Amino acid sequence: MKNSVFSDFNSSIKKILKTLSINYADSEIFRYITHMLLSILLGLLAGGGAILFHYLLEHMRYLFEEQSLSIFSGLPGWSIIFIPIFGGIITSFMTLFQPETASKKGVLSVIKSIILKKGFIPIKETLFHLFAPIISIGTGTPLGPEGPAAKIGSGIGSYMSQKLNLNKNDMVMYTTAGAGAAISAAFNAPIAGVFFGIEVILLNDLKNRALSALIISSVVADILSRAYLGNMRVFTIPHYDTGNIYSYPFYIGLAVLCGLTALFYFKFSDSFGYFLNEKVKIFNPFLRLLPVTIIFGFVLLKYEEIFGIGYNLINSVLAGQIQLQTLIILLALKVVFLVLFIQAGAFGGTFAPSLSIGALLGFSYALIMNATFGTNLDPTAFALVAMGGVLSGINCIPLTSILLVFEVTNDYQFILPLMLASIVSYLVVLYYKKGNIYTIALMNDNIDMSKRGELDILSKINAGLILKKDMDVVDFRMPFKELLRIIINSKYGDVFVVDAGKNLLGMITLKDVRQTLMDDDLVDLLIAHDLITQVPVVRESDPLTLAISKIKQYEIEIIPVVSDKDGTTLSGIITYKDILQSYNVMLDEAEHSEHLTKKNYKKHPSQGQTL
Repeated sequence: MKNSVFSDFNSSIKKILKTLSINYADSEIFRYITHMLLSILLGLLAGGGAILFHYLLEHMRYLFEEQSLSIFSGLPGWSIIFIPIFGGIITSFMTLFQPETASKKGVLSVIKSIILKKGFIPIKETLFHLFAPIISIGTGTPLGPEGPAAKIGSGIGSYMSQKLNLNKNDMVMYTTAGAGAAISAAFNAPIAGVFFGIEVILLNDLKNRALSALIISSVVADILSRAYLGNMRVFTIPHYDTGNIYSYPFYIGLAVLCGLTALFYFKFSDSFGYFLNEKVKIFNPFLRLLPVTIIFGFVLLKYEEIFGIGYNLINSVLAGQIQLQTLIILLALKVVFLVLFIQAGAFGGTFAPSLSIGALLGFSYALIMNATFGTNLDPTAFALVAMGGVLSGINCIPLTSILLVFEVTNDYQFILPLMLASIVSYLVVLYYKKGNIYTIALMNDNIDMSKRGELDILSKINAGLILKKDMDVVDFRMPFKELLRIIINSKYGDVFVVDAGKNLLGMITLKDVRQTLMDDDLVDLLIAHDLITQVPVVRESDPLTLAISKIKQYEIEIIPVVSDKDGTTLSGIITYKDILQSYNVMLDEAEHSEHLTKKNYKKHPSQGQTL
């Protein structure tokens, strides 16, 4: 009897504890604590990834710098020619064997992963972009570590979410936070890491729920980085003077020049990319990259300062150790080779090169102003300000630029001209390009960013998948009276006119017919060709985002779809109603796909390409 009472009591206690645990797990406080713990864990993991990347990269750079070659290997200084070629061969092999993985580099690929795949990044992609940039940058490529660091951090956040089977919203959150945490650890700049996540990855969506994870993980990653790498500053800044109020017109001039430098970079990059992809159509990674590394190797014989990331070059510039003529030559070389290597397929980011270009530009600018106008501008101050200006212009990140340059220099003295230069440079680029470089790139890939980072899911559907073939089509020679009968009985109130080869010539609407009927003398003389109106078209492979954009632009209800083969043969039509129905179907599918696994991201049959 006694045992029975104790048994019942124990059973009751277990039921109560089970109920309490369930209620606790569903409670708000449990979710907040879990969120904080996961953010701390991500900060440790992403910070650790950034530290590993930094450690391996520094050892690779040290091994292949010119002084190391002569001291440890007994090789002559001119052997530096072969170092970038060696790196180019290895990375070209990596690209050749993993072309799809290799193409998903830089922060833009992180943004696309968040938008198109809700933060899903395969672990092999993260590992690839850990080692490829180490080889590329370590063997002299004049690119920076921040893009790969962000890729590594976001990949770690995504992998953590996958392993914990988190839902798609949490995966987006921790993928974003991982990128910011890695930047924080790489530069010992937690505030810049947070704003990088906001400004670049979230595209300024301050209401995104990833903000808290971004802050916590960035702080933890920075603490870890300082514990292992110390608080040593990247740049050694001599004493300088920002000048008085009369110096600010010169700062404004420098800011505009920073923006123009960024525009030149974009123009040259577009032109060289067009030359490689459209003119000579070179897609083999060896043929794209090796010629650039060969040219770069020979240039290093004379100007070895442009070898690698460029932090040593910046310190030399700030210390005033380089003559004006050499400064200008190095400035030109840094811009040119930044474009050549990026377009040729090397691995690395543009932040560090932007800082180098800014330092060279600002120092040269001050020296030229002093020589021309007899002013007493401090070249070091202008170099520091231009670092932020060029970084802001080339990467379209004014807030991150201000905070990053401020944090890596740890100097508040030049913050006002730095803010001015960063914003003005960004506005110059924004005015000319009519948009942020990241949103423009996304729009070029048919990703509509009008809803602050939310993908217009219609970009996943090709026009050919929902086209209808029950439209009324007439020959261009059809007499008006016969045409009139067809258009009155037509299903959509419009008819499409084709030539003898079934190529679309245009469309005739009821409005066109009514205007013609007002002149009885012409009725018997007219044929269909006389009444056609030019109409916008889309190809079968075009996404529905393009179709709906043209429907709104031309204020029409129906848009014809033409064949991909020739761009003129009429394949069918799409109505505005069809597009809305497709949108609702895709939206319903998206809402019911809560957990993200690898199988969710097989190529959708309606997608033109996998990003």
